[in-house]
Amino acid sequence: MTHTLNAGRVAVVGVGTMGKRHCRVLRAAGLFDLVGVYDPDPAAVHLAETRMFATEAEAIASADVLVFATPTAVHASGVRRALLAGRHVLVEKPLCATSAEAHGLVAAATRAARHLFVGHSERFNPVVRALRSLLRTDASPVVSLQFRREAPRRAGCDAGVLVNLAVHDFDLIAHITGGPVTVVAAVGDDDTAHVLVRASGATAHLHVSRVAPAKRRTLVVQTERFLYEGDLLGPRLTRASADGETTDVPLATVEPLVAQAHALALALTGTTSAPLATGTHGAQAVFLAEQAEILLRMDEVD
Repeated sequence: MTHTLNAGRVAVVGVGTMGKRHCRVLRAAGLFDLVGVYDPDPAAVHLAETRMFATEAEAIASADVLVFATPTAVHASGVRRALLAGRHVLVEKPLCATSAEAHGLVAAATRAARHLFVGHSERFNPVVRALRSLLRTDASPVVSLQFRREAPRRAGCDAGVLVNLAVHDFDLIAHITGGPVTVVAAVGDDDTAHVLVRASGATAHLHVSRVAPAKRRTLVVQTERFLYEGDLLGPRLTRASADGETTDVPLATVEPLVAQAHALALALTGTTSAPLATGTHGAQAVFLAEQAEILLRMDEVD
């Protein structure tokens, strides 16, 4: 991947696990000028090994684009301040804690004529990128999809499992099939859930858990001609045909966050935004998580 772009000054707000990853990628990519970071925890900022802003307002004033990796509960307020200040924004998923807040940010971005993107970085997973390319050449409809996303319990999570984890796969379903996506059924609890979805004539099943002993992220996509099985952590993708032949699909080696940063630079310099998730995509993923949550609660009552 060549780095011939300069997409302007970027600051990172929130320097926890994901914020530090963004700092590393942005510093190394050569696509932006990383001007500094802000985090209310001085220890977190020190570990970022870059300039420390005293306030969020100082970070916003010093940059052309802001990357927000703050807790979900404060996404709406921080991102809104950046947009009102005329800055472009990439915010970690989920876009907001509620779809009402998310749609409010989409409207704010439109009024400000600024870009709003969401860090649905699974779109840039080598498995997903190769799968989408093969589906275009496959030229047969997707019949079914299965997603499994499991992780150990993590301290400090401020959202239920559907908003915290399932938004990844709601977004991937729309990204892979072209949407629209409708939630049909959901069962489970705050930590583990099964969700049935319809998308562009296909049926999709999601299993998400944040109390698993180890991480697991897999997908299975069936078309009329092939069966694709992917390990998003491996990463690995296989394609099986009707005659029983199974082949390993060659995958790119670019880290998803690096590929996402490159796409962000292209979008901000007016080249292309594909396959970046927009604020509208992010809001849709949160809305679907809310719909699944409603059905899950109804199942608990029954």
